[in-house]
Amino acid sequence: MTAAGPVTRAHYVVVGDGPLAFRLTRALSTRFRGTVAVLVPDRTSRYAQEMAVLDGVDVLGAERVDEKALLAAGTDRAAAAALVDQDDGGNVALALLLRETWPALHVVVRIFDESLGRHLEHDRCTVLSSSAFAAPEIVGAALRRQVRLPVRHRRLVTVSDEEPSLPTRMVLFATDGADTVVALPSGRELAALTPKVLLADAGEDDVLPEVRAELEPDEDEVDPHRPRRFGEYLRTLALTSGWNLLLAAGVLLVVVLVGAVTIKLATGASFLGALYEAVLPSLAGSDPDHDAHPVVKVTQVALTVVSVAVIPWVTGVVVDGVVRTQRLLDTGSPLHAMSDHVVVVGMGDLGTRIVRSLDRRGVPVIAVDVDESARGIAVARARDVPVVIGDARRATTLRGAYVGAAQAIVVVTSGGATTIGISFAARSIPRAKDAPASLRTVLRVFDRDLARRIRREIPDSVGLSSSFLAAPSFAAAMIGQEVKATIPYRDRVLVLAEILVERGSALDGAHSSDVGLDEGGAVAREPDGDGPPVRSRLLAIDSVTHSSGGGGRMFEPSQGRTLNPGDRVFVIATTAGLLHLRDLASAPAGLTRAASGLND
Repeated sequence: MTAAGPVTRAHYVVVGDGPLAFRLTRALSTRFRGTVAVLVPDRTSRYAQEMAVLDGVDVLGAERVDEKALLAAGTDRAAAAALVDQDDGGNVALALLLRETWPALHVVVRIFDESLGRHLEHDRCTVLSSSAFAAPEIVGAALRRQVRLPVRHRRLVTVSDEEPSLPTRMVLFATDGADTVVALPSGRELAALTPKVLLADAGEDDVLPEVRAELEPDEDEVDPHRPRRFGEYLRTLALTSGWNLLLAAGVLLVVVLVGAVTIKLATGASFLGALYEAVLPSLAGSDPDHDAHPVVKVTQVALTVVSVAVIPWVTGVVVDGVVRTQRLLDTGSPLHAMSDHVVVVGMGDLGTRIVRSLDRRGVPVIAVDVDESARGIAVARARDVPVVIGDARRATTLRGAYVGAAQAIVVVTSGGATTIGISFAARSIPRAKDAPASLRTVLRVFDRDLARRIRREIPDSVGLSSSFLAAPSFAAAMIGQEVKATIPYRDRVLVLAEILVERGSALDGAHSSDVGLDEGGAVAREPDGDGPPVRSRLLAIDSVTHSSGGGGRMFEPSQGRTLNPGDRVFVIATTAGLLHLRDLASAPAGLTRAASGLND
């Protein structure tokens, strides 16, 4: 893969329009200092116009992206291409075209169909899902819980300032109390800031949430008509039949008992014998006994006449209850009142992943969508997650999902106006007496300014964007650097990356402390002086494994040591810091500027 050197700007091709294409293009052109050609169907669209004003970006209109359009975008000289349209079929077709025409080109493909993505991925093709990066962060925000960071042999989590119980390693984000957010603040900066997101060590007994940023296996291929537990069926039958079944059964029981007592008094028989005499005409219609006592005959006639009305009533209630029970079990509607659960509105790709993650953790969850044919509805039903079909902007739909007793609502619908309308409607639902005092509201919002305004208007709310969380990973995949996870806070994002130290690079033979950029308090920036902050913190070092044996150990940052070729360093960094470290770890082409940074 071609890397961006310090002098020659690498060229990249992006196919697609929308928030992810914009954020990816901006990252490649500004933070990763490349030139970008963007192919869009309409150059007058909002995001096309925003990309056109970026330095080093050329926006080309192409109603149909073919080999000619790709050549015009400079694909033959590109370091990598990204296919980020929302059409899986179109992305796959273009990926196959690029593989055939330019087999050495590295291609990054946005995909929604996970099984299709696994078949497409190979050495020169990286398949990513933007929702896969966003889902863990949204789940963590909804539950106010720690988010696990995937560093081998380390139990590292990110926590908010509301969870100070875990041992803290470093401050990831801090604020001045207003809207200013500082990523990876130095000790001197922290004196005037308030920590908000912390990196902590989880204890051995702490159950860590699962973080999956890669394509997940198909977990929704579960037979929705599989046998259910008998106890579950009976409870559902009782809920659906309700008072009608109890009333019918009670009337029948009273009739039988009255008849049994009357027969006992008339004949002097035992109660069990009298009960036997009463049950037969009531339920089965026994043969007449001409030698029976007159009172017994009258009682049996009365029981038979009454049972003619009562038995069909009981039968109808039971049949109705069975039918309603089967319908509820098949549709997945909530069978009873729920509390302290999470309501997920919008069962597209992102909503499906969120429901899976919550259900995997054992968190009660209700899925809501206006469209019963949405893909996530089938997944929820297959996992026995309750489902509510309806417009979540309506109070009746939200009450059906028991929002008044929920701990959080996650709104990941596609329309901005719809998302805002649902959030306001959810806040208007009165809170139940035993519910958490505040409803945590997590929204998928693409516009950063809108997210800030919603945060001010709606208490205890968080606005996140899947494209905002995924763009650093897509950009890093294009330049050849693997990003393991993203860590967002408001409008800022940090990346967790694993960087390979190459032979002859500036990090070859350097001390591990040189990996931590801007730890002395001065804000490091790009050479032009006005770029984004260049910051990184070392998490661990995975030493190279030698063929003769030895190595392969994981070192803590406190265990200072010399870096060797083949070592892998795990860092948390800004995107500009990631690029700087990548230059330091790359082979000789980037030594000039990198060496100056290490010798300061």
